[in-house]
Amino acid sequence: MPKQPCDASELVHFRNRIGEEGMELILAESIRVNTDHDDEDHFDTAFIDSTVQEKNITYPTDAKLHKKIIKNVLKIVHDKCLPLRQSYTRTLKGIYRSQRFRNHPKNRKKALKADRQLRTIAGRLVRELERNLEGKKGYEKMFELYYRVLSQNRKSKNKVYSLHEPDVVCLSKGKEHKQYEFGNKVSILRSWSGLILGACSFRNEYDGHTIEKTLEQTQRMTGKQVDKLAGDRGYRGVKQIGQTKILIPDTPKAKDSYYQKKKKHKLFCKRAGIEPTIGHLKADHRLSRNFYKGVKGDAINVLLAAAAYNFKRAMRVLLDLIKRISIELVSTGFMLKYSF
Repeated sequence: MPKQPCDASELVHFRNRIGEEGMELILAESIRVNTDHDDEDHFDTAFIDSTVQEKNITYPTDAKLHKKIIKNVLKIVHDKCLPLRQSYTRTLKGIYRSQRFRNHPKNRKKALKADRQLRTIAGRLVRELERNLEGKKGYEKMFELYYRVLSQNRKSKNKVYSLHEPDVVCLSKGKEHKQYEFGNKVSILRSWSGLILGACSFRNEYDGHTIEKTLEQTQRMTGKQVDKLAGDRGYRGVKQIGQTKILIPDTPKAKDSYYQKKKKHKLFCKRAGIEPTIGHLKADHRLSRNFYKGVKGDAINVLLAAAAYNFKRAMRVLLDLIKRISIELVSTGFMLKYSF
């Protein structure tokens, strides 16, 4: 019977065992195989950009969170055979029906009323479960999370968007087709030659505050320092970090010569090449949706995606070399079955 090389749970244990530090070693090795015996200077000029790594959660609404709270509470009550004054089973069916088609003008008022009723029922069930559980031992974090969800409103800070992933943040990058994204921010550092030199995970920091940690990670993995770093206008406000000069697009200075203007223009045109790199990370290397749990999973996923991108780059170079050798051998009349 055909069998996979390992069980999925073994990979989970492996990731938890080596952690973020071990993943950095894998990324460092992917950089080494691309730069060994290479005369090109990969650390003279680099480019940096940030993107959103979306978490594997449903689009969050208050109604969805309250439904999950009610479902979890009723499950605990059933499993522990606790007393319950009312389960609201029949009442909830009518509320769920009232919440449908809320965008229709005639249903809007009814749907909002159903949302308020759902919040009230969820709060009642949580408080009754808290009274009936003896000492709440082992459930302190759960009750704290549920009360945070029930108390938050439209203007609340540090909202909870998912019960199983409470660390998810809401990010708005100004995309017309996707106004809000739910996950975390990641910073990608790419060399002039197209090699990924750094990949860091953040919450929702200002772009300029992500540069220092990304540069530190690159220096920690490679032992080398980037001389010049070019970013987009989102990094305005930072001129230099350590020995690294930060370059941001701006209007040309009056004293700049024609050569200097063309050189800067070429540099920032080259900077745009990091955008398709991020696109490949999302489309080909699973950066578009993060299935790993927690803040640790956010950091591990982006590091693995960057390492896979670098290894694939090295494999393309190796494949091209094999093709060239094969063509040369065929042209000399040598049989390929004896060549490898």
